[in-house]
Amino acid sequence: MMSTAKYKAYHGKWIATVDFYDALARAAFLLLTARQPLDHPLLKDNSSGRAAILAIGSDRGLCGPYNNRICRLVEENIRTAKGRAKKADIYATGSRLVHSLNFHEIVPVRVYEDIQGMPTETQLDQIAQDFIGQYTDCKIDYLGVVYMRFYSSTSQQAQTLTVMPLTELIDDLTTRAKVIWPWEYTFEDFFMSPSAGLVIEGLAKMIMRSSIKNCFMEALLSEHVARMVAMRSATENADDMIRQLTGEYNRARQSQITAELLDIIGGTGVAEYE
Repeated sequence: MMSTAKYKAYHGKWIATVDFYDALARAAFLLLTARQPLDHPLLKDNSSGRAAILAIGSDRGLCGPYNNRICRLVEENIRTAKGRAKKADIYATGSRLVHSLNFHEIVPVRVYEDIQGMPTETQLDQIAQDFIGQYTDCKIDYLGVVYMRFYSSTSQQAQTLTVMPLTELIDDLTTRAKVIWPWEYTFEDFFMSPSAGLVIEGLAKMIMRSSIKNCFMEALLSEHVARMVAMRSATENADDMIRQLTGEYNRARQSQITAELLDIIGGTGVAEYE
């Protein structure tokens, strides 16, 4: 019941952000359509040889294989990084997910223990700024977010969203956006104040931060759906077990009654004969 109420609340917030992410995708598209490649560290690749994986899990149980699916995808990302001769640093949220990772001998370099469910705006700023700083300082060359992507109440899938390099994130945003933008416009068609460099930096950070926030939102939606499904399955299984045990009890009781009646009838017949 609690997950149903929370799901409805978060789903309303998620629906309300659809137009915002469409507008963000259009603005991001302009960054990639500039006639001259824009000079900003977040729009360039680097070769540090280290990858960062942010895994979003749950703090509470009763949600079926939710955390196990995230854990398996984290393992796959680690294997992929090793195949590319990279070191993968794992960052995790959700105490249940951390237990699953430790069970599979995966030790996160950092656990966000202060995040309970949806992070605050301050926490989001700190997460985004930390990874931006690592990327611009060439300490990492990749940032992926492993989370349960929400498509609908009947469809959720564990996926990895590439956040940096930023060009790959922009490709994902424009793929999911509604095609309602006049795509013939280019970056040079706009007059910008303050300078384009400051606008690019602010927009790049906004895109990153908003995408991470959306990952947390979809993860929470998927978690509550998983918990509702798990509890419904548990209720149905309990009902089936009750019906099965009731049937077995009735059959056993009927057999006992029949045996007692046969004993009585048999005893009466013996008495009359004597």
